[in-house]
Amino acid sequence: MNVPDHIRGSIAPTFTAFNEDGSLDDAGQRNLIDFMEQQGGVSAYFIRAGMGQMYAFSVEDVKQLATNVCGHLNGKTPVLLGCNGEWNRDYTKLPNPDEFIKQGVELCKFAQDVGAAGVVHTVPEALAFNGASKEALFLDYFGTMCEAIDIPLYIYQPPGSKAEYHLTGDLLAKLADIDNLCGAKVSTPDAEIIFNLTHATRDKAFNYIVGCETAFYAGLYAGATAVIGQGSSVNPKVINAIQTAYDKDDRAAALQAQEDTNALVYGCGNPVDFYKRYATEKGFAVKPYFRSMNPNPYGQDPTPLTDEAYTAYKTQLESILAKY
Repeated sequence: MNVPDHIRGSIAPTFTAFNEDGSLDDAGQRNLIDFMEQQGGVSAYFIRAGMGQMYAFSVEDVKQLATNVCGHLNGKTPVLLGCNGEWNRDYTKLPNPDEFIKQGVELCKFAQDVGAAGVVHTVPEALAFNGASKEALFLDYFGTMCEAIDIPLYIYQPPGSKAEYHLTGDLLAKLADIDNLCGAKVSTPDAEIIFNLTHATRDKAFNYIVGCETAFYAGLYAGATAVIGQGSSVNPKVINAIQTAYDKDDRAAALQAQEDTNALVYGCGNPVDFYKRYATEKGFAVKPYFRSMNPNPYGQDPTPLTDEAYTAYKTQLESILAKY
């Protein structure tokens, strides 16, 4: 299977709209998507992403989100859906493996049925090795998911993944031979890791997606084609300018766009809270709520921005956006 053209530039790890009680806010989600569409620059929407609180979802939540967003964007911008089974990332309480895999297959099929352009599965940290090698576990898991569908599947190695579940060049090259396994996002700014993974799959029908936009320039040199990071939602045009300048061999412009991208990452401690408030201010109402995951030893609820921090970042963002 060929890698789709939309695996390029800014793929948005779309933030999730919630009601005050933690339920999904369908209207708010559509408003957020409409605001992002108006801003432009997003090549695909990754929903149920890490920044969308993917570990706080039930199977029915995923179906509700997918139906809402895929229906709303039908015929417009492609949608990628996170399709892991239910698990809150508490490593002391792994899910039943058979049920977790069954849920993953069910969601893959559902994604295809509602019109998603692809599915995303994290590295299988929810599954114990139980004597199997990492290679065997990964090939079996991703092979099972890919067999269930005819659309592309992308691997996601989230921040903080345990070392024993990290992708390596040799393993990724074998995974890339699965026909509809079309790419991988690894959340690292480490240029050595990016190079090793892209180099290992350079002759495959497979695209590496940079998982930290502060390393996009380095990733392009290594062979990456796209990026997923907070800026892919908040300031995709600035990120895209890195790639446009790189393609034109304009090093100075690419470096300037990378510098501006990095400044926007460093400037905001809670991009999800900021962007919901920003969209609302611009006339696209999105409630400021999140779904609490406490108590969970492997995560904590975010701290909302102060009014002063919000205003300062808005000034910084709009100043940089004006250059692009």
